[in-house]
Amino acid sequence: MDEPKPTEKEATALDLKQIKQIVALMAENDLSYFHFENQGSKLELRRGQDLETFQKLLKHLPVSAPAPAAAYPPQVSQVPPPAAPPQEAARSAPADTAPAGPTINSPMVGTFYRSAAPGESSFINIGDPVDENTTVCIIEAMKVMNEIKAEMRGTVARVLVEDGKPVQYGQPLFELKA
Repeated sequence: MDEPKPTEKEATALDLKQIKQIVALMAENDLSYFHFENQGSKLELRRGQDLETFQKLLKHLPVSAPAPAAAYPPQVSQVPPPAAPPQEAARSAPADTAPAGPTINSPMVGTFYRSAAPGESSFINIGDPVDENTTVCIIEAMKVMNEIKAEMRGTVARVLVEDGKPVQYGQPLFELKA
């Protein structure tokens, strides 16, 4: 006997097993949002802090204030990070202390890079002056390299993110001395 063919709506809808696979992939790849629409079916998944609530919170904070620490859960790594070259370790300060000055924050979720390509010099280093048009880093999002501008004046006091690490929307990247 032949099995009944699924209706068009049943064929495009995701079943619970597929949704569980998507949730597992989101956790595995540290994704916070997933959206799927197909022929009237719609699935929207969010992990962690509610994005819209977080964006509303950021609008009410002063531009120079760092985002709340609770918004950035600690990143747990199974593999210890490679040791930084001595000169690189001297240029970037540890990110375990809260920023004291104004910060340059990430405008998007993605991967943080201090230089245009591996082996090239960093866009900025500690002690460098920056202004509104200074490119400070690149954030890769969905295979697109986005140049990030300082959008404020100051001198770089600390680098708050390691090169090649994922960043969240609003996360402080650099601390400045005004």
